[in-house]
Amino acid sequence: MKKNLLSLAPVSLETLKSLIQRSPGVPEFDLIDGHDMSGEELGQAFAKADVVLGTWTFKRIGKDLIDRAGPLKLIQQPSIGYDNVDLKACSERRIRVANVPTGNVVTVAEHTIAMALALSRKLVRANSSVREGRWDRLTLEPFELGGKTWGIVGLGEIGRAVALRLRPFGLTKVLYYAPHQAAKTVEEEYGVEYSSLPMLLKASDIVSLHAPLNGSTRNMIDAGALASMKSAAYLINVGRGGLVDEAALADALLKQVIAGAAIDVYAEEPPGAADPLLKVPEDKILFTPHIAGMSPEGMHRIMMESAENIARALAGKDPLHVVNP
Repeated sequence: MKKNLLSLAPVSLETLKSLIQRSPGVPEFDLIDGHDMSGEELGQAFAKADVVLGTWTFKRIGKDLIDRAGPLKLIQQPSIGYDNVDLKACSERRIRVANVPTGNVVTVAEHTIAMALALSRKLVRANSSVREGRWDRLTLEPFELGGKTWGIVGLGEIGRAVALRLRPFGLTKVLYYAPHQAAKTVEEEYGVEYSSLPMLLKASDIVSLHAPLNGSTRNMIDAGALASMKSAAYLINVGRGGLVDEAALADALLKQVIAGAAIDVYAEEPPGAADPLLKVPEDKILFTPHIAGMSPEGMHRIMMESAENIARALAGKDPLHVVNP
């Protein structure tokens, strides 16, 4: 019996099918485009799907859809993050959820460092200065990364990639916080030193967030955490919006508790007009629209790895990188 693959991603079905068919032993399958489906249409499609390809637009795959699943065996999320998928509901239905843990690691790491350079060299304000005829050459006070302390929150694939790329900048120290300390060989390889989160926040000139969003990390950067940071420190969030209490961050920036922030991810995406961060002056905060992981190279790797895992599932093999029990 021919199997059904439901794609929620905004990709060409023809391209997706050709990528999957590169793997040997893939049976015939029908491909359903669910990217623009209504809620009811999605429910009907979930009832027929054997495999679902999620989307990097983070459309929610909640319990309502999972409860309508029929022969569904795998949800392949084409990203590192998978917090848009209800893992508990999937596990209860014995539906595996897999991610792509390395596809856009380089892209996110480069974006993180680009944000740090934009903040340290005051590029947003400098650009406005020239465009608006102010020529603020002597008042912007850009600074070097060299000699500073950088704190990495989350030493997964992205955190490690950031640490490697920081080596040429001559930082005094790169601290990291993670739920479990890495092996000494790993710390030596990436040039990092373990720290508790409170000590990392207190000591760092730049803090970048690369942790997953879960019950223990939600709002981990709250008013208290921000108050513990240096007044000249900068916060970079390329992880998930929910890692930061956005109201507390907006307040900290307006009151100059910290010097600035760069934000790629938001609690609500896109952020609504009432989002407190949008009220912060542009000389205090740099925004990007959740593009840290977006590049042609990264997306190619993500789609290739997703297609290979989907092919495994369609052929009756165990998928790789399963994130739920």
